[in-house]
Amino acid sequence: MFSNLIDTLLGSRFWALFQKEFAQILRNRQLVIQLLVPPTVFLMLFGFALSPDFQNLKVGITDYSKSSASREFVEIFNQTDAFVISRYYANEEDMVADLAKGSLTVGISIPPEFADDIAKRRTVEVQALYDAVDANTASIASSYISQLVSDYNLRHRNKRGDAVAFQRNQVQVQTSVFYNPGLETSWFIVSGVFGILLTVIGSQAAASLVVREKEAGTIEQLIMTPASNTEVILAKVCPLLVLLTVDVLIALSVAKLAFGVPLRGNLLVFLMIAVLYFWVGISIGILIASYSKSEQQTQLTAFFVNPPLTLLCGATTPISSMPTFVQWLTYLDPLRYFIEVCRGILLKGVGIETLWHQVLILLMFATVLMTLSIRQFRRQLG
Repeated sequence: MFSNLIDTLLGSRFWALFQKEFAQILRNRQLVIQLLVPPTVFLMLFGFALSPDFQNLKVGITDYSKSSASREFVEIFNQTDAFVISRYYANEEDMVADLAKGSLTVGISIPPEFADDIAKRRTVEVQALYDAVDANTASIASSYISQLVSDYNLRHRNKRGDAVAFQRNQVQVQTSVFYNPGLETSWFIVSGVFGILLTVIGSQAAASLVVREKEAGTIEQLIMTPASNTEVILAKVCPLLVLLTVDVLIALSVAKLAFGVPLRGNLLVFLMIAVLYFWVGISIGILIASYSKSEQQTQLTAFFVNPPLTLLCGATTPISSMPTFVQWLTYLDPLRYFIEVCRGILLKGVGIETLWHQVLILLMFATVLMTLSIRQFRRQLG
């Protein structure tokens, strides 16, 4: 009976249509790749990028004591994979400047009297400075450091053999929280999602706009005008820039009113950098459209491009907690640099003098992607 059912199915018109459609899909290599590759790639990215473990959080050390006792204390940060000593500083001011740049998660300042106080069994205070833009990471780092210092105090008492006679902790940590004193997790999330939404909206709007023109056949009509291909593309891009700038102002208002996200930096500088980043997002959209023949194909391609950008940018998960090879991939993500600008200006109040390298990289991305988009656009129309 089962064999008869199979014979009936294989001899039916449905099977003939199925074979035809399946063969047609296999001939479309781009569609096959889009159907098979993204699930595998995204599963790996989600697994690595959204890891709940915190590793290799960068620690800066300012050791005013410069003694064997202070060096012994600093060794506690090498006892766990949670921290990695990024740099030693001659003064605390330089360390705080790197906290503002986002180069450090924690700054440790050891006072000059550290060795004398340890030798004389007096309590000594070590200052821990946290970049609390990511409140969750700062809280976890603070807990880790408290545990490490407690272990250090316990070992030090046991080594002296006076665990009962001397119960007072010799090293105490004085905590200073920068940029987010209330440890509001929403500030970190909102400032990251801010960039994600503008990326998705900008790229998909630009792609859909160009593809619809291609499907309607109006692109060819535009080419018949005296305007050059570059002028045609710029005429399509500039209205999107205006609309996206309005989106930025609306998003800033919502972030302020609904979540209390501050604007500590210069609004004009932020808007100028945002417009530069919009060029990047729109260029990605035009590049997608130039390789697509229909709006459906555009949506599939955008689905392949946008998730890696959003996963690797550090919007919801600190880049420092990702595996090393994934951290290297984040340098190829333009959204990473825009989010650093968002958090730098909104939460830290830093200016172009601190963020100039992010701006320079975004300018390079915008130039390269727009050039590729125009070149591919011309090639298709030619």
